Amino acid sequence: MSTRPLEPDELQSRLLHDYKIVSLMKSPLMKVTAYRDVDDLYERRDPILSEDQGHLATHYLIEYNIKTLVGRGTYSDQTTVHVDLLADYNYPFTEPCCYIIDSRLPWSPHFLEGAPICLGELWAQSRGTMLLGHLLVHIAKLLNFDEVARGGGYVGWNGEATEYWRQVLGEQPITKNLPYPALPDLNPQPQRGSPAFARRKTNQIPAAGFQIRKPGQAQNPAPTFKARNKPGQA
Repeated sequence: MSTRPLEPDELQSRLLHDYKIVSLMKSPLMKVTAYRDVDDLYERRDPILSEDQGHLATHYLIEYNIKTLVGRGTYSDQTTVHVDLLADYNYPFTEPCCYIIDSRLPWSPHFLEGAPICLGELWAQSRGTMLLGHLLVHIAKLLNFDEVARGGGYVGWNGEATEYWRQVLGEQPITKNLPYPALPDLNPQPQRGSPAFARRKTNQIPAAGFQIRKPGQAQNPAPTFKARNKPGQA
């Protein structure tokens, strides 16, 4: 399956499709605002408000109203995430970079100060078929500690939080039966035979999970990322 970069018109079509999808994902758990660039996002200026400019939306500010752990027995009800769709230059085949901003860092194996959110393998495995809307639901599940128990080992950034989830939360989400935002059932966007335009049902996106190692297998180091600075920072 080809992962060659999209032509400019194809990329604009994909960006517009993502914008349409998330614009219709109305939920009290999540507020989505689209911007043209990172400067506009951090200054909260000139948001994209209409579909005729949706193809320009490359940065998203997501305000989640989801109870999440920020320390042992300590919770926060709000988390803000910056999603940069073009960070790795070959969207949608390379995953967006997602950062916690203007809020406390969640206490979870998927979050590390100064690094993008560790999204797991979902985006890479989708090979361009995972939509921005799916990603926003996935992050909501990470915040809710909606994990899949897959064995006795894990790879992550916070083993203490993982043990807390197992021993104190009983391997259950923080909020059970949370009504995650649903993707609308839109007609497929124009196709050119690329997986970038494929659509998937929301129930095909599983709960977040730890990467499990087999007994006796050495634990891999946590992945390293190139941290992206806020505008004005060196």
